[in-house]
Amino acid sequence: MYALPLADEMFLIGHDGYSGKPLISDNALDIVLAGAILGELIFAQRIGIREDNALVPYDQRPIGDRVCDPVLVEILKQSETHTVRAWVEHLRDNSRTPIALRLVRVGLIDRVEARAMLKTTIRYPARDRIAAAGSEARLRYMLDHPGNLDEQTATMAGLVIAGGLEFLLGGASTREVKEGLLRMAQMARPDMRFLMAGVESAVAALAMSARR
Repeated sequence: MYALPLADEMFLIGHDGYSGKPLISDNALDIVLAGAILGELIFAQRIGIREDNALVPYDQRPIGDRVCDPVLVEILKQSETHTVRAWVEHLRDNSRTPIALRLVRVGLIDRVEARAMLKTTIRYPARDRIAAAGSEARLRYMLDHPGNLDEQTATMAGLVIAGGLEFLLGGASTREVKEGLLRMAQMARPDMRFLMAGVESAVAALAMSARR
């Protein structure tokens, strides 16, 4: 069975399984996905995040992954360190497509183009909606069974909050769901909590700029 990387899980959570449409704004979702790619590099011990929120490389060896390796190369090219927020804002425009292609290759989603007048819209409906809903179902389960929590699910909970996606989980009130997700996120390791904070800051800045 295909074990989903963090960015793939966040991609599936952030899209409607039937229509393939994003469930939050494109810019916010792309920031979350960029953060998830950085999370994969942290799990792979290629990068880390210091307490000052600066992202630092640990290991320059490629993972052998078409989503993560180009990002690692980009990080290694920098002569100065930058914050998580700066990185996700920099990476967001190129985060969604490589993740989508990775999911297409393993048969979990399809890539569908819809043309109307002068605009072409790309959607990513799930090929198997039950399989695609697995990450969301695991989050729901962990809300009631936190003793089974793992690092990736804890990180996923924090990224769900950062992107404002907690409404997806339904069941209890949105406030109760958010509180449960926060408890899960707080159980993540420190570098992942710094990652979540940087992503949340970037999404919040995006929302503020939209109000101006």
